Amino acid sequence: MSGDRKKHPGEAYRFPKRDVRLKTLPPPHLRSLSSNDYLGLSRHPQVIEASIRAIRESGTGATGSRYLSGNHVLNGALEESTARFKTSGAGKAILFSSGYHANLAVMSFVGEPSGMIFSDEDNHASLIDGMRLTKATRIVYPHNDWDFVRDFLKKHPARAPIIVTESVFSMKGDRAPLRELYEIVAMTGGLLVIDDAHATGTMGKSGRGGLEQQDLPFDPDHMIVTGTFSKALGSLGGFAVLSERAEKLLASVARTLIYTTALPPGVLAASLEALSLIEHSPKRVESLQESSRYWQCRLTGRESDSPIIALTGDPAHLSELSNKMALRGFHLPLLTYPTVSQGEETLRLSVNTSWDETVLSAIEDILTPKEKKGS
Repeated sequence: MSGDRKKHPGEAYRFPKRDVRLKTLPPPHLRSLSSNDYLGLSRHPQVIEASIRAIRESGTGATGSRYLSGNHVLNGALEESTARFKTSGAGKAILFSSGYHANLAVMSFVGEPSGMIFSDEDNHASLIDGMRLTKATRIVYPHNDWDFVRDFLKKHPARAPIIVTESVFSMKGDRAPLRELYEIVAMTGGLLVIDDAHATGTMGKSGRGGLEQQDLPFDPDHMIVTGTFSKALGSLGGFAVLSERAEKLLASVARTLIYTTALPPGVLAASLEALSLIEHSPKRVESLQESSRYWQCRLTGRESDSPIIALTGDPAHLSELSNKMALRGFHLPLLTYPTVSQGEETLRLSVNTSWDETVLSAIEDILTPKEKKGS
């Protein structure tokens, strides 16, 4: 009979049991206070207009990978602009469909020649997953403990060791000791892989990222910088900046580049326009850093210009604060294990230059410690 389902003997497939906290998506009507759109560029009129113009001219989709039909001229333009912005032209950039794709490609690429990879314990999942694709030995070092890496290598010398870190860590908002880590790889002939996702557009005098913030030039012989256009740039896509020879090799073997659809023209144009706005209007970055310093001090007592503010403490109290923000129309979720370590439950507040009085008053009323109010 039409519509009848054929019955098969046997039991239903048994999915693997895992001890996990089931996730739920946030209510779409709540305004997020954890957004990575730090500069509000996702809604900037010039960024929107650039994207619309590219869509009208070239359509909504890339229609294929870069190696088939998706190598739109804007790809090359964005790669050149990214390399100039991030390294003053000392490196070559290659685009990926996301920052996750970029990190998977880079880690699987660099891990093979090296026998040893040092990974900060707070590194992003995309870096960790990329390392899992290599045969290199992975050593997870205590957060930001460059002494651990240096002392380990003194006792166990390794050929071309790789150190992997975020420049600004996505959950805590603190910075990596890039200068000290770089000195280690420079002395050992190794490589420093820096995930600059949350530093691009937020750190450094002109928003060029972690290297600029620590006054450290890009060294193509000992560095690779990855990042994304989906945070402070308000768009989508990832990138890796590396030496010219390494860029050619990576573009030839990166499966996350070769076997996935390229970025659409509208996305490429939005990223280009956002990058131009930051490059030619550094006051945007300065304004973000000023606001970040104010709220870091107000809410945590820390002296920092990182836009990522980690509010920690008793989980029950943090959950209460989250619920109060929801009643005011804002989404500020409580991050728990495994997103953060057990005992480090966090409300992750992201400073945004487009905050209006409604946001500011809610933060002041609900999140500001009582003893600091009125001070």
